[in-house]
Order: sequence, then structure tokens, then C-alpha cells
Amino acid sequence: MKQYPSRKLVRLLGTVLLLLALSASAPLPAAEANYFSDLYDGLQQFSELPGEVNELQESYRQTVEELEKTKDQLSQTVEDMESYRTQNAALQEQNRQLAQVVDELREDRAARENYIHRIKVTIFTGAGLIIGYFILVRLIRLGMRRRSKQGDRIR
Repeated sequence: MKQYPSRKLVRLLGTVLLLLALSASAPLPAAEANYFSDLYDGLQQFSELPGEVNELQESYRQTVEELEKTKDQLSQTVEDMESYRTQNAALQEQNRQLAQVVDELREDRAARENYIHRIKVTIFTGAGLIIGYFILVRLIRLGMRRRSKQGDRIR
């Protein structure tokens, strides 16, 4: 089977016409020929890049300054905390010493009150004995007088 070159040409031509008909009938998006506006927009965006870079650099600088301030505040806070810890330890020691002094003062006061109570008891006991002595002597005298009066009557 030998094919003639004209048949090949007819088949090729038919295929091309079929593809052309299919592509013409298919809905295609409309092409926009705004090459100049696209080029202008691209140039405008490119010209705005240095401003954005400057804004980013300024923002970076501000962030670095804020970071430095925060670091300074943190170091100051750490120093303050160490100072407070030292003061707290000193105050706790002072508080312990004051509590010890207060306890000693309470013990001294209790001992003094105990001593004063013993003195009062001794004074009242002595006064009671002296008063009791005088009363007893008086009663003995009265008793002796009565006996002597009764003895005088018997005689």
C-alpha cells in the first residue's frame, strides 16, 4: 500500500481545518492590550520600593530601640530585685533580733511581776501576823482579866 503524497496533504489539511474550527468555536478570554499600563504599574511599584525599604528600616530601628529599652529595664529590675532580697534578708535578721529582745523583755517583766507579787504576799503575811499578834495578845489579856475578876469573886 503505497500512499500518495496528495493523500497525506489532504489529511494534514483536514486536521488543520478541524483544529481551526474547534478553536474558533471555543470561547476564549478577551486579550487585553494594556502593555503600557502594566509597564507603568510595574515601574510605579518599583519606584515605591525604596520608600517601603526606608519604612522597614525605620521600623527595625524603632524595634531595636524598644528592645534596648526593655533590656535596660530588665537589668534595672533584676538589680532592684537583688537589692530587695538583700534588704529583705537584713530586715528578717533584724526582725529575729527584735523578737528575741521582746521575748527577753517579756521574761524580765514576768520575773519582776512575780517578785513584786512575792513581796506583796510577804508584806500582807507580815502585816497579818503582826495584827494577829496584837489581837491575840488583846484576847489573852481580856481572858486573864476575866479570870482574875472571877478569882476575886471567889475569894
